[in-house]
Amino acid sequence: MSLYKNILVAVDLSKDSAMILDKARNLAKQYNAQLSMVHVIEPIAVGYAVEVTSVDIEGLHEEVTKQAKTTLTEMGVNVGIEESRLHTVLGQPAREIRELAKKIEADLIIMGGHGRHGWELLFGSTSSSVTLGAGCDLLIVHIDG
Repeated sequence: MSLYKNILVAVDLSKDSAMILDKARNLAKQYNAQLSMVHVIEPIAVGYAVEVTSVDIEGLHEEVTKQAKTTLTEMGVNVGIEESRLHTVLGQPAREIRELAKKIEADLIIMGGHGRHGWELLFGSTSSSVTLGAGCDLLIVHIDG
C-alpha cells in the first residue's frame, strides 16, 4: 500500500515554484501518486480612495487569471501533469487550497514556506493557515530568503 496516492502541490508562480514542483514530482514518482497543481489568485482589493467606476476590476481579474492559467499550464505540461489536474482559482489562498484538497481527495499538500518574520509573525503565513483544518498531510518546502 502506498503512503500517498493523490498529491496537491500549491504554487505561487514565482521562481521558487519550480523547486517546489520538482520536489512534488519526485515524491509523486516515489509513491506512484497522482499529482495535481493549484494556483490561487487573490481578489484585487480596491480602496475607498479609488473611484470604483474608473477601475475595471473584472477585466483585471480576467487578465490575471488568463496569465496564471497559461503559466500554470506550461509548468504542468513540463512535468507531465494532465490539464484536468491543473487548477487556477480565485479566493483566499489557504481556504482555497484546503477546499480543493478535500474536493480532489488529496492525501498530501505540498507548498513552499519562508521562515516566519516581520508581519507573518503577527498575521501568519499561507502555509501555516493551510494547516488549520487541512484534512491531510502537509509538506512545507523551505524557501530561503
